[in-house]
Amino acid sequence: MSSSLSAVRTASKSIDGLVQQRYARAVAQGALLFTESSVYKHREQGEVFEVRYVPVLAKKPSSKPKEKQHTKGFVNPFLPYDERLHVKRLGTSHHLLLNKYCVVPHHLLITTAEFRQQGEPLSELDFKAVLETIDSLSSRNIVFYNSGEESGASQPHKHLQVLPMPEYLDAPPS
Repeated sequence: MSSSLSAVRTASKSIDGLVQQRYARAVAQGALLFTESSVYKHREQGEVFEVRYVPVLAKKPSSKPKEKQHTKGFVNPFLPYDERLHVKRLGTSHHLLLNKYCVVPHHLLITTAEFRQQGEPLSELDFKAVLETIDSLSSRNIVFYNSGEESGASQPHKHLQVLPMPEYLDAPPS
């Protein structure tokens, strides 16, 4: 496939404009809270690492996702999701949302449409939602899954995170 044909194909499928539009609107409406962070770049054995320091997270109450859902007053932020954060439906099984508490602009979440426990193994439908998402974005992204409280998961509802890859990185982390 020629590079110009590839560019046209990517542009026709791209949801970049939709993500940017929804992000700007969510910020203006106060639905999204961008948290400032300090970025430090560290090079080790030829690899560049980005370390992001977010002081406000030190004040975040610690909670275990499985216990959190059983506490009085628990509200699942993904059921129902805030319409102002919704980007698009991914098949019948997932939604693409803006992360309400983002530390980088255009931080996305892939959430299951029905409640699934965070920490469950990823399913074929999860991978299909990831592929649909990254295939519809023209920029490179990093997708990760905090599968339990030891990995930083704070919500009991299954979700994956999608972050735009910093432009200065030549390739995704290996």
